[in-house]
Amino acid sequence: MKPLTKLFYCFLLISLSIVICSYSTSARKKRVLVLHSYHQGLNWTDNVSSGIQSVFENEDNVELMFEYMDTKRHSEQEYLTEFAKLYNLKHQKNRFDAIIVSDNNALDFVRCYYTDFFQDTPIIFCSIDQFSDKLIEGISHITGVTEEIDSQKTIEVALQLHPEAKQLVVINDNQTQSAILNRNNIKSFWPKLNTDVDLIFLEDLSIDELVSEVKKLEDNSIIYLINFSRDKEGNFISYQENIEIIREATDLPIYSSWEFYFNEGIVGGMLTSGFKQGELAAKSTLKVLKGKDINKIPIIRKGYNQFKFDFEQMKHFRILPKQLPENSFISNQPPSIIHQYRTSLMVMIAFVIIIAFIIRYSEIKRLRNERKLIEINEELDRRVAERTKEIIFANEKLELQTNQILKQNKELELHRHNLLELVKERTKNLELANIELKSSRDRLLRMLDANSDGVWEHNFLTKQVYISKIIWDKLGYKNITAANTIDLLCKLIHPEDLIIIKQKDKQNRLGLSNLFVIEFRICANDKSWMWFKAKGKILDYNKEGKPLNMVGTLINITQRKVAEEKIKQEEKKLRASEKRWRSLIEQASDEILIYNTDGAILDANSAACNWLEYSQEELLNLNYSEIDFSHSSSKLHTYRKKLNSSNPSISFESIQKRKNGSTFPVEIHLSLIELKDSKLILSVANNISKRQETERKILNAVINTEEIERKRFATDLHDSIGPLLSSINLYLSSLSKIKSKSDKENIIRASVDAVNEALISIKEISNNLSPHILNDFGLEKAIRSFTNKINVSQAINISFIAENMDERLNHQVEVVIFRVITELINNTIKHAKASNIEINLAREDKLLSLIYIDDGIGFDSKEINAGTSNGMGLYNIFSRIRSLNGTHKIKSNPERGGMMTMIEVNL
Repeated sequence: MKPLTKLFYCFLLISLSIVICSYSTSARKKRVLVLHSYHQGLNWTDNVSSGIQSVFENEDNVELMFEYMDTKRHSEQEYLTEFAKLYNLKHQKNRFDAIIVSDNNALDFVRCYYTDFFQDTPIIFCSIDQFSDKLIEGISHITGVTEEIDSQKTIEVALQLHPEAKQLVVINDNQTQSAILNRNNIKSFWPKLNTDVDLIFLEDLSIDELVSEVKKLEDNSIIYLINFSRDKEGNFISYQENIEIIREATDLPIYSSWEFYFNEGIVGGMLTSGFKQGELAAKSTLKVLKGKDINKIPIIRKGYNQFKFDFEQMKHFRILPKQLPENSFISNQPPSIIHQYRTSLMVMIAFVIIIAFIIRYSEIKRLRNERKLIEINEELDRRVAERTKEIIFANEKLELQTNQILKQNKELELHRHNLLELVKERTKNLELANIELKSSRDRLLRMLDANSDGVWEHNFLTKQVYISKIIWDKLGYKNITAANTIDLLCKLIHPEDLIIIKQKDKQNRLGLSNLFVIEFRICANDKSWMWFKAKGKILDYNKEGKPLNMVGTLINITQRKVAEEKIKQEEKKLRASEKRWRSLIEQASDEILIYNTDGAILDANSAACNWLEYSQEELLNLNYSEIDFSHSSSKLHTYRKKLNSSNPSISFESIQKRKNGSTFPVEIHLSLIELKDSKLILSVANNISKRQETERKILNAVINTEEIERKRFATDLHDSIGPLLSSINLYLSSLSKIKSKSDKENIIRASVDAVNEALISIKEISNNLSPHILNDFGLEKAIRSFTNKINVSQAINISFIAENMDERLNHQVEVVIFRVITELINNTIKHAKASNIEINLAREDKLLSLIYIDDGIGFDSKEINAGTSNGMGLYNIFSRIRSLNGTHKIKSNPERGGMMTMIEVNL
């Protein structure tokens, strides 16, 4: 026993050890590192941390650790290098199950040191501004939450809530790439808002300069605060400090797109929530910790922006809640009195109603009982008196009836004998009549069967229906008896038709009609619907006049119904086509006339009436030759005769005459409309006045440009190449006269120098005609070379920014855009008296956008956009843009000065 006991204890000890080890292994907490770009205490960073902690606070098996890079106050490369060393020292032995990175600097740190510290560790990012796939290149296990602020919606709602505003002032520190992108984003969508409000940027200022500029703002201004966390002197300002500084300096409405300014002095806006982004990132992290593949978790790009407004600020600027966008969140809004005491009020009202109901019910019941008691007493007295009279009268009547009954018994016995004889005779007659009736009925059914697709019979007493076998055969049903026919018909007849049949049957039963005529659908055995027309008539009635039997015919009308439905559909299509044709003609901007082969006008659209200044009634009384100024009637008839089935349309130019006698050029397209009994002419005319004027301007501009280039080319050749060639000719002519070898070598050396100088001059002339740097290195290098040469003169400062221009464009596009930019710069230098020029050239997918801004004296841009200006410089520029199917828009004002040109070309 002892060896067995020892063996048992050893086995028990080993089992307990295994259980304890497995428990300790399973109980190990998951470790998650949160790597923040900024420092603890910054409102935005704390909000992101709160969002993350809200998800993990109920997860006991997860341990959170926080690390702060503090790049808001220290972004130098030396600091980041030392931080990497510190991170390695702190966490080289720590193994994390997931890492959450907040904001761009933390993501850049992870990407830079991915192979050193973060290899194979799941990375979940959040609050990543201007996110693109390039930001996560080289990281194999990653997902997260982007950060996209919606400045456009915030600015749109601010302009709606303050319609009296004259300028929108954007405050931006302009110290980061993100700030620059936000500014360019506002500039890009600002023209699409179609507002007269001026757009002003307060950027690159010190704190004192910002306060001074804000205090100078007019009362009709709106402030849009993007970010001002670092001034131009490098001083860091927290989010709470910069909103307090701005709010103390002005009483103007302030809007923003960041939630950390909410309830700090801004009215509101479409706010980006740091808490929400942290919460979404933590939920994705929780999925990873529970075993889901991180590469199958999609990147979250929405769900963290919401319209939010401060009720105190709304009250200050007299903004009502109903003016806000739908589903907006309002903070600090006091509850109404009814909402505060709703439960108490409901209880009091319910109590009063119950008390009033009880009192009224008790009063009604009491009055009803009193009235009922009086009526019962009166009724009892009346009944006692009547019953007494009835008893006396009944006794007298009983004696009289007894005598009469004895007499009637004798008469009834005689009458019964006579009835028995009559019944026997009537029974014999009915048997003969039934035989005859059955024979007549059979003949009638055969006659009806021969004159229709089938017959039917309905017995109202037995509720049975008989239908000819030929009908059931057509429907594809076999072995149908009269007993189950009516139930089967209720299942097979279309529900809509069954309602009408039952209504008709009810009319027949009530005697309202003796006829039964209806068309109905019945389901065949192959699940198709067949149409039948039933005609019937009641043949027999009982003594009370109620119907007993109805007989009728059934006719298959399926083909007729199909044909009728096709006709209805064709008519519907024809009416819709006619409506679309009439709408198309009336909405067309071109002149449309319809006339016969003799020229008599039959129809005209609104554009024709407006162009020719006739009413439609006046035009319909005219012949087309009366409005054509350049062709005779015979010539117009010749054009119309050319139209036939093989040549259904022709085009030509002409001149039309208005009602007041003035004329205008048109391009006419004639088409032949062939009807069954006649032919009509469709004339579509397009006013080509502007096109002809444009063609003349373009031709004159091309001729002038070519002439200027010829003169410049001739001048360059005469002034630079001519003297050099003359010098070379002189040197070579003197060689034969000089005998000294050293002198000949000097002359040859001078000739070679002159030839080299001539080659350089030829290259410069060639480069002016077509810049070789544009052909060899592309548009960005050519523009930068051109602007750098101008900047050397220090007469004007040109800033050029290019985005996503690494790939070469189509050669025609590069040449046109280069000529447009050089022409704009030449116009600014010649006419604008500007000191600064800013050029932004960007490519996004298939769209090339150019923004050109100068601070010159300005001009009236409405004439340029309308095409009424006499200047050919800008006209040539926009002609080049239209040759690429591009769009352009120009803004300038002679009072405020400056000019902004926006050009977009779809590649």
